[in-house]
Amino acid sequence: MNHGAKSILVFTLVLTLLLVSTQAQSARRPSGSFAAGASYLSELERTIFRFTNEVRQRNGVPPLTWENSLREVARAHSADMLVRNYFSHVNPEGRSPHDRIIAGSRFPLSMTGENIWTGTGRQPGDTRQLARIIVDNWMSSPGHRKNLLHPEFTDIGLGVAANGQKIMVTQVFIRHRQPK
Repeated sequence: MNHGAKSILVFTLVLTLLLVSTQAQSARRPSGSFAAGASYLSELERTIFRFTNEVRQRNGVPPLTWENSLREVARAHSADMLVRNYFSHVNPEGRSPHDRIIAGSRFPLSMTGENIWTGTGRQPGDTRQLARIIVDNWMSSPGHRKNLLHPEFTDIGLGVAANGQKIMVTQVFIRHRQPK
């Protein structure tokens, strides 16, 4: 089994554990708490994607293409940060965003980037409101803004993980290597 397949297997296991844990916790949680189901998380990913492309278009940058393999890379990193309680572009084993993206991508790449976001204690309301907060936060940070508006990125993947009121979001970007 190659490293990319192992990563997807680990991600699937972690996501399953998170969903079971979230469902069990929501059964015990007071009604004022937030428990994110899989459909909410997928909707949040798509809404962040849409807002990201809207911001890019407003700034004269071409829109990004949604890539499912990148979504899996992003989801795995968000879930890993949530389960192991860290917030960093580099995981505890020292794997960088570039390492994770290369391992999980189906394409030869010439460029990679990553944005991460976390929030706790929020009552997110609807996905539009939370997605707007996330994209606005990235646009207010010079490094995240640079990634979000980089004109050479072509594809994107977004991954959201949540447990209780803690949410982790990872946004990964790539540019395909051009054939010679």
